[in-house]
Amino acid sequence: MKNILKILIGILLTSVLFNSCTDSESSNIAIPPIDGELLINPTSTKIILSKANKDQTAIGFSWDVSEYGVSTPLQYTLEIDAENGDFSDPETEVTESTNLSLTHAKLNAIALSKDLNVNVESNIKVRLKTSLNYGALPSYSKVETITVTPYEDLFFPLPLSGELYLQGDAVPSNWGYPVPANQKLTRIPNKAIFTITTELIGNRNFAFISSNMGWGNPAYVGLVANQPATGGSFTENGSNTNPPWIGSPIKSPPITGIYQITIDFVTGKYTVTPK
Repeated sequence: MKNILKILIGILLTSVLFNSCTDSESSNIAIPPIDGELLINPTSTKIILSKANKDQTAIGFSWDVSEYGVSTPLQYTLEIDAENGDFSDPETEVTESTNLSLTHAKLNAIALSKDLNVNVESNIKVRLKTSLNYGALPSYSKVETITVTPYEDLFFPLPLSGELYLQGDAVPSNWGYPVPANQKLTRIPNKAIFTITTELIGNRNFAFISSNMGWGNPAYVGLVANQPATGGSFTENGSNTNPPWIGSPIKSPPITGIYQITIDFVTGKYTVTPK
């Protein structure tokens, strides 16, 4: 009888110890929160962005601490995408806090990076990704839709004529006037970007001018000589620029061929891409 009692007590103790270990191990397993439950509480859902207020807060977000069931540091990543985006390539802001704000300038830059039109109401989507160290066990908040109206933030003012032409010895006009119509660039609608696809003669020079009848004031040339054949920075060039006549004509690629030439007045960059 005593032996049976000892056996029963041993089984009971083993069971208690096993359950205790199991409970202890279970309590150390991180479990991510359910997607879509966390709220990010935007301070506004409709914003007209303003260059005059570029350093002021445009929008703020705040949220509760995500519960993973373990005590461990958490990383929060605010993800922003276009309305028709799938968050596969979002703009991101990272924090370890439970709140985050964006200035007019920052949100405007994000909106323009997502190809939103300036001075037009458009929607962006915002969500918060919560994760452990190294992005482990991510969980996502409810998606919020924000209506924003971006402003045009230019590196250089657009030409007053609203037109640009290629001029130089890399193109048929060969520095002569009038510049033919087929050397006129096309402005992308609602963008501060002009583009043209045409033949460039290799190892020659070209510039962007705002009139087909003369150099214009200003014209636009490379910021420095011998920039990469694929593109670089441009600058205003003329008697009214400061300093006057700054920059150099842009060197065409070494091989004659068809190229797409694009000039962006937001970034202050031009590109030359073979076609």
